[in-house]
Amino acid sequence: IEHERGHAHSVSWELLGEGRKLAYQLGSPLCGVLLGGPDEKLDSFAKEAFTYGADHVYIMRDTVLNGYRNEPFTKGLTDLVNKYKPEIVLLGATSQGRDLAGSVATTLATGLTADCTGLDIDASDRSLLSSRPTFGGSLMCTIVNLATRPQMATVRPRVMPMPAKTPGRTGRLVEHALQLAEDQVVTKVLDFIPDARADKP
Repeated sequence: IEHERGHAHSVSWELLGEGRKLAYQLGSPLCGVLLGGPDEKLDSFAKEAFTYGADHVYIMRDTVLNGYRNEPFTKGLTDLVNKYKPEIVLLGATSQGRDLAGSVATTLATGLTADCTGLDIDASDRSLLSSRPTFGGSLMCTIVNLATRPQMATVRPRVMPMPAKTPGRTGRLVEHALQLAEDQVVTKVLDFIPDARADKP
């Protein structure tokens, strides 16, 4: 569930809607993941995730996760995948999501299908069928990851429909500690410069 500076990205809810359909086909729970700092609105985002179809939400909150950086987010998501063994991992194809998905797929030594426009399940072997345009949009191809798990895919924002909310729907929150200290992370955030200040000294 991607969020930045107090706002959840709409692609997170779009993916929960799509993930709900896949979970029904697989007979599996649908889970969301929230990584962030102790002062961020993670519990509020989790409550919203439940209304969009999540059964469980895994939360990692740590000062090291304040603001997106590849290394701690990759460590956090990889640890959760290794512990809970999901069949499928979906991320939004935003600048942050693409960066994180590639790193996590590489760390897990699994396949990743980027910029999908359609997701389905092969009933015969429970494989994820990831469809995307190719050759400049002149062909649609369906990619299947048969050899490794989890199956990973990214989806661009506004490709999947926004699901309907179910007000009052709840789920299970699971807290996890990030096993990474600040002095182990090479990248440091010095400042955040919003677009309004980008061209000013």
